[in-house]
Amino acid sequence: MFLNLESVFLQSLTKIETPTLAVLISSITATIFVITLLITWKNVRENTKVTYSQLLRGFHEDLTNRLDKNSILKTTEDCHRYANDYLNTIDQIAFLAIQKKIPIGIANYLNRFFAYGLTVIDWYDHMIGEDFKRIAKNNWPNYFLYCEKNNIVVNPDDKLPKIMLDYNLLRDKESNGTSN
Repeated sequence: MFLNLESVFLQSLTKIETPTLAVLISSITATIFVITLLITWKNVRENTKVTYSQLLRGFHEDLTNRLDKNSILKTTEDCHRYANDYLNTIDQIAFLAIQKKIPIGIANYLNRFFAYGLTVIDWYDHMIGEDFKRIAKNNWPNYFLYCEKNNIVVNPDDKLPKIMLDYNLLRDKESNGTSN
């Protein structure tokens, strides 16, 4: 049976002219290439979505963890570290967004965290003094550039931890040696 099919196939091949055979083989090869390309594109797209999702989740977790640390603030040094760590983190994210290393959608999703950073900087400026906004622009230039480019403004609903709002009292307690 196989020999019979083989001979029929070979006989039909001998009847096909060489240019027709070349076009047939080229068409089959091109079809296989296009199918492979589409499958590869679909897999890359799915992997990219997963990667972006993980990246967004990681940024969100990191920023949320930083915000959650406000419950352990006890000293003025803790307040400074909290503010600096938060601003360092959003400056890093801003750098990645400006350099187009992360999708703009991820950075846009995190805009509320960028707005909170402005609240932290305002706190620094009012509580610490020394024209902190000028210092902050030197320390976190990517953050300020990102906020400027994306019209990020202070959100009036953002609230700092109570201990940071009572910073002057805390500083007075520490200087008098009566910290809790």
